[in-house]
Amino acid sequence: MSTGAPPSDLKVAAQTAASSALSLLRTRLELASIEWAEERERLLTRLGLLFAALLLVIFGVVGLGALAAVYFWDTEREAAVIVPTALCIATGLLLYYLSRRMGRGALPFAATLAEFDKDRAALGPAFSPAVGAAQPEPTPPTQANTP
Repeated sequence: MSTGAPPSDLKVAAQTAASSALSLLRTRLELASIEWAEERERLLTRLGLLFAALLLVIFGVVGLGALAAVYFWDTEREAAVIVPTALCIATGLLLYYLSRRMGRGALPFAATLAEFDKDRAALGPAFSPAVGAAQPEPTPPTQANTP
C-alpha cells in the first residue's frame, strides 16, 4: 500500500548529495586510472631505454673493441682499443642520461591529487587541514569526588 505522500525535502537533498558525491568519485577514479596508464607506459619506455643502453654498452665495448683491435693491431694498438670503446660507452651513457631525465617529470597522479585538493577546498574549511596549525591538546577526563 502506498500512502501517496510526496518525498520529504531532506530525503531529496540527501539523494542529490549522494548522487553528486558518487559522480564526483567516479570522475576522480577515471582520472586516476588514466594517470596510472600514463605512468605505466612511461615506466615501460624508461625500462626499454635502460635495457637498450645496457645492451649497447656491452655489445659496443666487446664488438667494436675487438674489431678495432684486430684491424689496427699492427699500427695503433692503443687507439684501436680506446676509441671504439669510448664511443660505445658514451652512447650508452647518453641513453642512460635520457632515461634519468624522463624520470624527473611531475609526480605520479599529480592531477588527481590536485583535483582532490580542489574538492576539499570546495567543501569548506571543516574539510581543509590548516597548514602549520597546532593540533589541540586533548583534555584529561575530570574525576568526580565521591564521598
